[in-house]
Formats: sequence, C-alpha cells, structure tokens
Amino acid sequence: MEHAGDRASTYPPCELPLIYRVVGESTVWVWSDESGAMEVEPAPGQLMGAYSSGIADYAWGDLPMPYLTNPRVRFWFTERGWRAYGLQVAARARASGRAYRVIRRKNPPRSMVIYRDEWQVALLPDRD
Repeated sequence: MEHAGDRASTYPPCELPLIYRVVGESTVWVWSDESGAMEVEPAPGQLMGAYSSGIADYAWGDLPMPYLTNPRVRFWFTERGWRAYGLQVAARARASGRAYRVIRRKNPPRSMVIYRDEWQVALLPDRD
C-alpha cells in the first residue's frame, strides 16, 4: 500500500510548492546638525524583511500591500509572486551590497496564514 508521504517524497524538490522571503541588513538614518540626514550602516546584526530593511526600494511595483496590524506578521512570496516580484527584490538586495538571504520553505498550514493573494502570503512566525 502506498502512503501519501512516500508519493510526495518521489517528487523533485523544485516541484513542491514553496514560498520565498528575502531578508537583509538594514541601515539607520541619523541627523547631524552639521551635515543633515546621514545613512549609517550599523554593525552586522539581525536580518529583517526586505521592505523594512530598505534593501530593495522601488522593487515592489504594484504589489498589493494589505493593512495588517499584527507586528509579528511576516510576508512571503508565492511561487507566482517570486517570479513577478521576488526575483527583482533579490536582485536589488544583491546590488545594495548589504548582507541578505533568500529563504525558501514549503507552503504553511492554514492556521499560520493571516492573508493570501496570488502574489504573497502573510504568516505568523513559527513558535519556538
């Protein structure tokens, strides 16, 4: 008798539906009375989402931006969103010269999903 887990394991990894997230190091803007606003790079540290870290400004195009109030929500690209937006976000992150990573994972269970459209999915983080 074939088990669902056996059947799923025969598929190549690239055929499983994945979601993608680009994270990178942020910079900080400080104000100096002598020279005005200055962007400074903090010591290497925790990575944050590409939008929040500013590593891919203007790569978002017309991507819908739903208003979600939970600060723990994290956005991931769907397969279609990765091709339409994510690859450009990753290219701009690379061009920024800052440290960044592309994270892939399987589609999450519905209980973690806060928002979904054809381009993106918003999730609550895994509990540690």
